[in-house]
Amino acid sequence: MRLAWGLVALAAGLLIGCGGGGGGTVTTGGSLVLGACKVASAKATINYATDWGAAGLSASQVLQIVDQDGKSVRSDSLNASSGNSLNLANITAGVYQFVATLYSGADATGSVLGQASTSVDLCSGSLTSGKTSQINTTHAEQPFSLSLSPGSVHLVAGQVSKFVATVLSPSGKVVFVPAANVQWSVTGGFGTVDQTGTLNTTKAGSGQVSVSLTGTSLTASSAVTVDPFTVSHTKWTVLVYMNAANDLYAASTLNMNQMEKVADNPQVRFVVQWKQSRSAFPSSTFDGVRRYLVEPDTTDAIASQLLQTNLQNGSGNPLDMGDPQTLLDFITWGKTNFPADRYVLVVWNHGNGWRRSLRDYGTRGFSYDDESGTSINTWQIDQALGNNTFDIVAWDCSLMQMMEVAYELRNHATYVAGSEESPPAEGYPYDAVFAGWRNNPDATTLALSKGFVDGMVNDPDYTSRKITQSVLDTSKLPALASALSDFGTQLNSNKGTIAAAIQTIRNTAQSYSPNSVRVYRDIMDLCLRFEADGTVPTGVKNSSAGVRAALSDCIVWEGHNTNSAGSRGLSIDFSSGSIFTSVASDYSQMKFAQDTQWDEYLQVSP
Repeated sequence: MRLAWGLVALAAGLLIGCGGGGGGTVTTGGSLVLGACKVASAKATINYATDWGAAGLSASQVLQIVDQDGKSVRSDSLNASSGNSLNLANITAGVYQFVATLYSGADATGSVLGQASTSVDLCSGSLTSGKTSQINTTHAEQPFSLSLSPGSVHLVAGQVSKFVATVLSPSGKVVFVPAANVQWSVTGGFGTVDQTGTLNTTKAGSGQVSVSLTGTSLTASSAVTVDPFTVSHTKWTVLVYMNAANDLYAASTLNMNQMEKVADNPQVRFVVQWKQSRSAFPSSTFDGVRRYLVEPDTTDAIASQLLQTNLQNGSGNPLDMGDPQTLLDFITWGKTNFPADRYVLVVWNHGNGWRRSLRDYGTRGFSYDDESGTSINTWQIDQALGNNTFDIVAWDCSLMQMMEVAYELRNHATYVAGSEESPPAEGYPYDAVFAGWRNNPDATTLALSKGFVDGMVNDPDYTSRKITQSVLDTSKLPALASALSDFGTQLNSNKGTIAAAIQTIRNTAQSYSPNSVRVYRDIMDLCLRFEADGTVPTGVKNSSAGVRAALSDCIVWEGHNTNSAGSRGLSIDFSSGSIFTSVASDYSQMKFAQDTQWDEYLQVSP
């Protein structure tokens, strides 16, 4: 079963999604809800046994473990000629649907004789001891009873819930039956249920989801209550665009848990669009794109409310989070459904500053989606943010706190937070960064923004890492751009006489993830070195001092540790002309290049 969302339409009071993930809004009547474990658990095992019955020794089965999105996370096969049992080990813990499909021929060939389906809880509640479950199926016994899981659900209009029907034999084994013989229906007028057992709710109401088995008198039902979705206004909404379809996927779970620790103030809502990809990274905790409203929790499990799941584009593929339109759609959806007095946008992923990546595929800037092989370029920020403005835009990405990037945001944010460096993979410690929001959401935006700096610099786990963090006042960026333009003109005019000084300063100034083509340097450190060099003319030094003054006016908070001692809050591309020429056409697409003489200097820089 795949839930095809397309490009999700926005409607007042409508949230499309799936309840039950890691807590969510689904409540049960003592039966299983598909989703993550409530408590982090070790890998699990299923011991499987089957009665082949009249299928004979030529038959086979395909065994699938299916997640709440209807995606198979594990598939195994069993031929009757090889035996009647199989051990399925090393399964990621969770609550799943187990589906066995019986074929008349070996190796999943021939006709389909039936399916056996049931829910299975593989959560042990322990990280040291995994759970072992026994599942027995039969093609030799007749149906005796029919059950439906979960026994009851409580949803919000627009949510989706997955039900699992299980046909049991007199001995308690799961019976193979033709899938078409399992018939679904819904009473109460609140939505529809399809033949996979997927309930789509459309409005408030109450009633039942029912299932019956053709040719028998067996039936089962689950109670359903659907509340209306009501848009409410709060003081803050924090939108987190968490693209973990890459090698950072493990850190995304950590960061979600950190958000849950500070989500207990109802006036501060964290709304997350979260992607992982098992096709790119098989150990990811889920597959696809989800949207969550973060709920307070202090455990290692994800207890947040799953609002939407298995979000797809018009081609039926998971949303491409390296596409600027996908970011814009999330922002529009988030602001529509979770309006607030003030907003933070956090972009979570790898970053590469303004430049294209050194990787072999695609052009890169930030939000690398390794499943799609895409990313968002710096000059696409206007496209990605549209007409939206934010009180704070924060880069939980590497290398993004540089002039070229910040200038693109000058009309979209009051403050910009980020790092000149490549920070640890774990990124922001969200519980520390947003503690101020939880404790005092009425504080000024300026005061609260300091949490980004303090959270990073004071994290005890980061003492041995290169840590930089700053917050910029975007209203001061035009003046800084003007000062840098004048500085570039002065460097250009004097490049013949200070060529050696330029090269020395480039080689000695504070750098960030340097390589043969990435020449990012701290602006303040550059200026101080030019002004200290006796060979540099007065005009260049005066222009440099003007840059320092404008920069000091722009940076409202800054912190760094001794591992990046020359950092003062904002970097810039300081390439030589021989390196810059190959990327000049990309650079020219950015507003900073269009509004200043900096790129003219870089083209001829010694």
